[in-house]
Amino acid sequence: MTDKILSPVIVKMLKEMEHVFQQHGVDFYLVGAMARDIQLSSKPGYGAIRGTKDVDLAILLASEEQFYQVKESLLATGSFEAHPTEPVKLFYQKAIEVDLLPFGAIENDQRETRINKPKVFTMDMPGFQEAYSSVTTTAVDGFSINVCSLEGIILLKLIAHDDRPSRTKDISDIEHIIKVYFELFDDIIYGEHFDVMESYDTGLANYLELVSARVIGRKMRDLLSNSLDVKSRIETILNKRPADTWQAMLSGVQD
Repeated sequence: MTDKILSPVIVKMLKEMEHVFQQHGVDFYLVGAMARDIQLSSKPGYGAIRGTKDVDLAILLASEEQFYQVKESLLATGSFEAHPTEPVKLFYQKAIEVDLLPFGAIENDQRETRINKPKVFTMDMPGFQEAYSSVTTTAVDGFSINVCSLEGIILLKLIAHDDRPSRTKDISDIEHIIKVYFELFDDIIYGEHFDVMESYDTGLANYLELVSARVIGRKMRDLLSNSLDVKSRIETILNKRPADTWQAMLSGVQD
């Protein structure tokens, strides 16, 4: 199923990048639309929402200097070109756009990653360290890649939309994941969260979505167990939206 999402050229690119990352002792995981579609395709019939050629990779870095070293090694392969204005963006074989999203010890106390060369570029990174704890390893054409979990994707999308409310696709993606989540994880819900199924009226038209949203909230709670500031922010974001499913997510975060 994954092979249909990742074209041969993207698989080739990821293998090249993995080799460079290993040379520098850097771990990474796939985020963004491609991670979403891989996770949604874990069962037949739940494939991609929107096609994309863009690749977003969260990379765990110790310092800004390490970012420059990794970037230079990628450029030295001859397969990548630097973006003229955005330090974290590369082009692979002049066709695929790749965003490197540095998180970890490279972040400052405000959870920002700051790149100073070739020009100052700052990114807000709350959620990336937290989502990292739930990545799943997916086999693709002979190698394995870490992919952000659906709960981690929702966590990152909640923060991204809060930062930029114009990103309406984040809301539609979250709502789509909630809609199909039970079909993807019914065995886990029955086995580990049966009490949630008894918390809502089975006669409600959106019963399964409420159950799913509550479980997603619990999963996010676990991701945020050591990040009370981010947990508080997620609670505030969910509080702003009165939809039943979003309030169910909030209940899960607070369980």
